Amino acid sequence: MLKFDWPTTGNENRLAELENDFESRKISHAYLFSGPMEVGKLTAARFFAQLLICRNQGCGECDDCKLIRANTHQNLTLVDELWIEGVNEDLELLAKKTNFNQSHRTKNPKAKTDTIRIDDLREVLARVNQTSDGWKVFVIHNIERMNREAANFFLKILEEPPQNTTFLLTTSNQSLLLPTIVSRCRVMNFGNVNPTAIDAMLRVKFPNLTEEERNRVVNFSMGKPIRAQRLAENPTVFREFKEYFEKLKNLVEKPNIAEKLAFAEKVSADNLEVQKFLEALAYFLRSFMLTRAKQPVANSRYTPQKLVELIRQLNSTRKLIGGNVNPRLAVESLLLQI
Repeated sequence: MLKFDWPTTGNENRLAELENDFESRKISHAYLFSGPMEVGKLTAARFFAQLLICRNQGCGECDDCKLIRANTHQNLTLVDELWIEGVNEDLELLAKKTNFNQSHRTKNPKAKTDTIRIDDLREVLARVNQTSDGWKVFVIHNIERMNREAANFFLKILEEPPQNTTFLLTTSNQSLLLPTIVSRCRVMNFGNVNPTAIDAMLRVKFPNLTEEERNRVVNFSMGKPIRAQRLAENPTVFREFKEYFEKLKNLVEKPNIAEKLAFAEKVSADNLEVQKFLEALAYFLRSFMLTRAKQPVANSRYTPQKLVELIRQLNSTRKLIGGNVNPRLAVESLLLQI
């Protein structure tokens, strides 16, 4: 039973560990919230930061909590969305999610990706030695975005952590991190959430959804409560996911080599799109396998054995891409076997 009202769904065991650390005052200098995208890692990290900074156990009502919600508390540094030329250029809007000085990213050479560079970390860590009362907390989202130079620079900070300071780091791809960084963190492994828990969350937060709408949101969320909220809140996002699954279904059920190669080229242009595709395909294949197990189809080329093999190949593709194999070739190879 959790003591605090965490604004997340699922992963209660990890949250209980954080509560135990907080109540025993045995706070690690660095936590790594590791797991799939959109399962609540950043939400949990931000609430843990609130527990540490608030003088009244994350009450949500005091001045500290109000400043934390506004991303203006001097003891909280949050690194989430970054300034990118032609993509994210509104510094005022970005300040709602990232509160360190990003003006250097707007100067030549202008930042063109969300890679976290050493000049970004210098701005972030300039706050480490600032004098302040209480805990100083640095929340850095998706630290796999750090390039090698930035990661080595950050490692030096973790080797000699400042007092009363903790780093709350998140990653959706731990295999891309320096092992030395991981070894210096308390790793909190988050996982996908049971559909029943997501359904219960939707009933409370979105009572106007019909049962049919709620079931479809639960299915499309694939065990990810943050995604479920986005789908329930935004019809456009829901429609995009529906179209994406229809496209995936066609690739599986109506094999066409030209369409597969075109799809692989489009998907592999962006790392997040590759992850989204592999995740969606894994979910689709598992669902397909359950359907075939309950309702076997005569002469179907997707026997349970074939589906199990495809899932193995998908997991192998994920590891290859994590090992810097060309994403387009890896995705093409996988799709051509479907």
